[in-house]
Amino acid sequence: MRPALFIAGAALIDPATGSASPPQDILILGGRIAAITPAGAAQPPEGAARIDASGRFAMAGLIDVHAHLGEGGALPGDETTRARALQQFLRYGVTSLFIPGATGANDAEFSGLRERCRAAAGRCPDLQGAGSLITAPGSHPISTIFNMPADTPPAVLEALGVTMLTSDADIDQLMDAKKAAGVDAVKIVIEDGPPPWYPKPRLSDAQIRRLVAAAHARSLRVFAHISTSEHVRIALDAGVDGVMHGPTDRLPDDLVRRMAEQKMTLVTTFALYDGILTWARGQRETDPYALAGVEPSAVESLTAPPFLAAAAEDEATALGYLTTASDNLRRAAAAGVPIALGTDVGNPFVFPGYAAHEELSWMVRAGLSPAQALQAATLGGAAFLDRPDQVGRLAPGYRADILLLADNPLLTIENSRSIVAVIANGARMDDVVSTAP
Repeated sequence: MRPALFIAGAALIDPATGSASPPQDILILGGRIAAITPAGAAQPPEGAARIDASGRFAMAGLIDVHAHLGEGGALPGDETTRARALQQFLRYGVTSLFIPGATGANDAEFSGLRERCRAAAGRCPDLQGAGSLITAPGSHPISTIFNMPADTPPAVLEALGVTMLTSDADIDQLMDAKKAAGVDAVKIVIEDGPPPWYPKPRLSDAQIRRLVAAAHARSLRVFAHISTSEHVRIALDAGVDGVMHGPTDRLPDDLVRRMAEQKMTLVTTFALYDGILTWARGQRETDPYALAGVEPSAVESLTAPPFLAAAAEDEATALGYLTTASDNLRRAAAAGVPIALGTDVGNPFVFPGYAAHEELSWMVRAGLSPAQALQAATLGGAAFLDRPDQVGRLAPGYRADILLLADNPLLTIENSRSIVAVIANGARMDDVVSTAP
């Protein structure tokens, strides 16, 4: 049993109301928040570790719902890089992740990885995931990211976290296997690109509907990789629960209304295209907040001339996407579409943990208030994970995932980076990456 922890005198950030409370004390027992009381109103139990948080701000840990288990560099991944990435998420204050497949955490591996993380309090974020994602033969990411032929053996793809769905596949059997593997949700690829690889094969509308129905029948949520508004329409028609990546074109108003009505979560992944800007402009490799916490070998692998010359997309494409994504996010949020923070960590320059703060900044640049952005990163992520009663809030009974900040992030979103301490599952981390003096 972990020792009791008592956080004294912190102002609690409530993204739902956009307010900070008067100073409060937080008692943590067994990895959960046991009580929250006005500062000085209660005494900690004997033997409890005490954190003086006077003048500090406490908020729920950040949740990244699109996080692959890579370091954001160009080096091959292995168990060492995976462990470093998981630790780096925590150092930047990301305490919960959703792993959407194609990461090495396939159906066979995911459950064991999740359990090992749950047993490693303070050393690993809380994990949920989809195991292997489902895609069409020759589609994304088989022939795009992996640059493999359509006839690649299924076992090779499964090892990479990809299930190739053939036209004669037994979808009920597939979903039974996923349920038995212990995955938390299913990710499907509704994609005939993305640019610059368009056109590629994609799952048929009928296959998509059958996948969603079979998953829902087994209480598995379904999230879809998309890149256009037409893909969003297909996802809505099939009853998909959320879309990962915003479309590269403007979402029509009728689809925005349908997303709100059907409570389809939007995960925009600004950080992915911001990474492409970095590729073109050389920004992140000189950012002190990145250099303070990102694995040096990941940065070095991206600054080598051969890699810098290999960009798949250009600066103009990235800027165009960010402009469109900003407009789509602003209108979606105004219409009541559920929003969650996701970054697509693992892609070049999309570094674990660091990317979540970049995503928050882009959300505010897009027109959201700091409170709305923080809500997407906490309450929105908890809803996405179907765990609104366990994570994403500071309240008794919730998992003790807490950021202590030197400055109020409701005033300036970049204050999310002023991390003083991270508490993950009730265990304190002092080795954090912070802009606080």
